[in-house]
Amino acid sequence: MFCKPYILLFGAILILAGCDQPPSAKARIPKPHLVEVLSVQPVDIELERVRTGTLEAFQTINIYNQEEGIVKQILPREGDTVKRDDLLITLDDQLLSAQLQRARAVRQQAEKELQRISGLIKRNLTARSELTQKETDLAVAKADEQVIATRLGYTRIKSPIDGVVTARHTEPGNLAEKSSLLLTLADLSSLRLKVDVSELLLNQLIPDMPVDIEIDALRSANRSNSFEVSGKVSRIYPTIDPTTRSGTLEISLNPAPQGARPGQFARVKFQIARQQVLLLPFASLRQSDSGSYVYIIDSDNNVQIRPLQTGLKAGEQIEVLAGLQPGERVITRGFTNLKAGMQVIVVDRGTDNQNGTSAP
Repeated sequence: MFCKPYILLFGAILILAGCDQPPSAKARIPKPHLVEVLSVQPVDIELERVRTGTLEAFQTINIYNQEEGIVKQILPREGDTVKRDDLLITLDDQLLSAQLQRARAVRQQAEKELQRISGLIKRNLTARSELTQKETDLAVAKADEQVIATRLGYTRIKSPIDGVVTARHTEPGNLAEKSSLLLTLADLSSLRLKVDVSELLLNQLIPDMPVDIEIDALRSANRSNSFEVSGKVSRIYPTIDPTTRSGTLEISLNPAPQGARPGQFARVKFQIARQQVLLLPFASLRQSDSGSYVYIIDSDNNVQIRPLQTGLKAGEQIEVLAGLQPGERVITRGFTNLKAGMQVIVVDRGTDNQNGTSAP
């Protein structure tokens, strides 16, 4: 009975002794840093690039008058189809017709004078210099007549191409001063569009390369999301814009699909065959002031920083041009508090999820 107080006292001493232990004895073990990695390998892929543009007529011609006059008649209206050499516009020609009659009379008079002098020369009744003068007068008269006849022809304006009237800029009764814009014609049998592409993509395109073109405006007629036709690269402009680092391509559609018109929106799809391309998930790419980089791990699972030179983006992946070798392991998940030189533990997402944990 007398032992119980001693037992209680001894237990209290042990508890107090435990409270006096230093904090270092209770330190926790650091939690390992988990990451997911991807071993990069070269793959053969065909990249698709889409660029947008606006359809335009391959040939558009503005019709101007070369002679001043009142517009007597304009035969076609907007949307009308015309053929080469069809009469489009007639101008008042009364003044020029009168001038042509006068020039014709002068020429006829010069011909008669030349005949008369030629007869006198044969009979030695006049000097040969008279003959030379009359020949000159006749040549001048013929030239004047030709000039007036040509100007008179300018009052009847004909179509220079097969095409469609896209704009009518005047009406009958208006005075058309010299060099006035009267009509606009376009050849809609073939269309083109110009697109800007980056210098990286430009180097992989060649003239006559086939491309696919989607025209959204035609999808309702074809009951599909878009209307796709074939085209080709008809021209590659020789210069690069130093500001945007892009060049210009001309894509032709010949023949143009039914219903396609200038001004419609179009998408151009470039299919570029590439061999042995290294691709990375775009999300694994990091950015700094000096450029793009990724975290890789060595054989001892130590983290390293690797600067990269990247190329074209393909969906959720990006092409690696320089900075990585096949087989190197790139960290794709677990970037929180990640630093160079840190040792990490590689986990598989499927296994990790089964254990109820994940990479940070």
